[in-house]
Amino acid sequence: MTVIPSDQHITYQLQYRKCGKNSCSTCRNGQGHGPYWYAYWREGSRLRSGYVGKIHPGMQRNGTTKGVAAPLRPKEEVVAAQARL
Repeated sequence: MTVIPSDQHITYQLQYRKCGKNSCSTCRNGQGHGPYWYAYWREGSRLRSGYVGKIHPGMQRNGTTKGVAAPLRPKEEVVAAQARL
């Protein structure tokens, strides 16, 4: 997993991603999965990126969830909820 640096200028962008499965109707009939937040920063002359998640990092740091459908939950709860689906 990519570690996002805290000592550099970070640009955040929402993106959709395609999973690559031929049977995935989400990718076949639409933009793909997401949107998900990605962080971008420079290391020397290289542009680096890292996955952030569904919630903007500014909202996570401040503890604010205004405009977000669900409150932040520990990763274990999210994994357990996905397993039930």
